[in-house]
Amino acid sequence: MRPDRECISRSYRNDSICQFHNCSFTCYFYFSGGDLVIVCTTPDLSDELKETLAAQTQLRVHQKKIAELGARDKEETEILITYGNFEDAVTVEELEQLPNLKWIHVLSSGTEQLPANYTKEQSILVTSSKGIHAIPISEYVIAALLYFAKRIPDFRRLQERMQWSYSEEMFEIHEKTLAVLGTGYIGSEIAKKAKALGVNVIGVNRSGRDTDGFDRIVKMKRLKEILPDCDYVCSALPSTEETRNLIDHGMIRHMKEEVVFINVGRGDLVVEEDLIQALQSGKIAGAALDVFREEPLENGHPFWRMENVLVTPHASARTSRYMERALSIFLNNFSHFRNGETGNLANKVSF
Repeated sequence: MRPDRECISRSYRNDSICQFHNCSFTCYFYFSGGDLVIVCTTPDLSDELKETLAAQTQLRVHQKKIAELGARDKEETEILITYGNFEDAVTVEELEQLPNLKWIHVLSSGTEQLPANYTKEQSILVTSSKGIHAIPISEYVIAALLYFAKRIPDFRRLQERMQWSYSEEMFEIHEKTLAVLGTGYIGSEIAKKAKALGVNVIGVNRSGRDTDGFDRIVKMKRLKEILPDCDYVCSALPSTEETRNLIDHGMIRHMKEEVVFINVGRGDLVVEEDLIQALQSGKIAGAALDVFREEPLENGHPFWRMENVLVTPHASARTSRYMERALSIFLNNFSHFRNGETGNLANKVSF
């Protein structure tokens, strides 16, 4: 633990002291006013939202990478807002440059790419934006269902050839069966929207615990039993030891012929070589893939050229309201953090 974490430090309100509880120790932070800094490492923060953030926290907000900060700003940074992954990843070496960092708010739901050991050793609070993805991602999944059922790629090709054809038929998703792997915020919202269109929805989770919105729930270990009955399979699973490489040749073999597969969870769920083979053979009729084992997807990857694959660049949650929702969680948490009520922080992450 850093020595300065056991001492009186700065606070966010003039002439006040508040108690800060974190795990097994207690600290006191003295709030000296506006000399503290929030650092946001992503360029996605608009000028308008940056001004809102500064106004509601009464702190200085820097929108820079850690390496771009001056020595004084690094010293005064106590809060870091970041996606914490991919091009916005933060390293131990970067975090070590922020000696007074006390809280990281992650703008995504996943925190697996953060330096977990370091944040735990330094007693740095971590919160996520879990829950904000449910609306946009569930809309993406419904769009993917309809994309294949209504044969959008086929009709687009006809349009490009200016060919009128009465022989082409569409399909209905009404009374079809969708398996949703993962029954959290995202999975539940997918189920809600799919059921509104008459789809039968089976939820799959580790415990088998009932969750509102699904026609039934089965345990993950029984996944192979239900796959033959599912016209669509959608994963909204996080990356864990249990989920990595879950969708492989053995699992695909149990799927219904001409199933459609959708992945909005994590790319390492899939053994990509096995998925490609199934797509080429027609075992899987189509796939909508928003996440991949390696991102960005390399230029020569087969997925790019497959007519029965919809590739989106990890974009299913990115809408004009994304940052607004993520910062809403942060600002609600900030009011608790400012008052030393860290036990009340929403989406607190334990490593």
